[in-house]
Amino acid sequence: MPQRYRRPVATFIETFKGWTDTLRQDVDAMQAIIEGAGAELEARKLAAGALSYLVMRMDLVPDWNQGIGVLDDVMVLRVSAQLAQGYDLGPLPGDAEYDLGRMSNEADRITEFLGDEIYDKLKVYCARLGETAVRGRTPLSVVNDETARKALYTEVEDELKKNGPVVIEDPADAEIRLKAYLTHKLA
Repeated sequence: MPQRYRRPVATFIETFKGWTDTLRQDVDAMQAIIEGAGAELEARKLAAGALSYLVMRMDLVPDWNQGIGVLDDVMVLRVSAQLAQGYDLGPLPGDAEYDLGRMSNEADRITEFLGDEIYDKLKVYCARLGETAVRGRTPLSVVNDETARKALYTEVEDELKKNGPVVIEDPADAEIRLKAYLTHKLA
């Protein structure tokens, strides 16, 4: 294949890394779904599951994994946003509506990166997060119980404060490691 038609090496990792810059807005959009009284219960549980994923100790790519540990978090937020948009979300603040649409559209890049088969497994994984207890809280309890919801929000805020800039010294290696983790864990 001629050089001009090849995809530049490691373009995905730069895209995913860029998504970490909107993590605050992404979290706020998910919180808007949870708080949205007009949103269907399943959408609210998906949003609660996605936020709970951010505070899981051992997720698909462990957070301690240099450079790529937060990239699965931003991927899960996008896939969960795409899934949530399959439900009635009711009225949401304009920023939240915009950010959910952006995240949902960005999930298409994950499909390109992983391929349809692994992406479909990631979607199933994210859907299951809507039923998964994390730190003793189910997404349903987060939706229904203000104390559980506030505890999750506090833990998410703590995680956001811990996250510094994502540093990736070898983007090609980071792409290989990220894809290997996701392929292995979702198999």
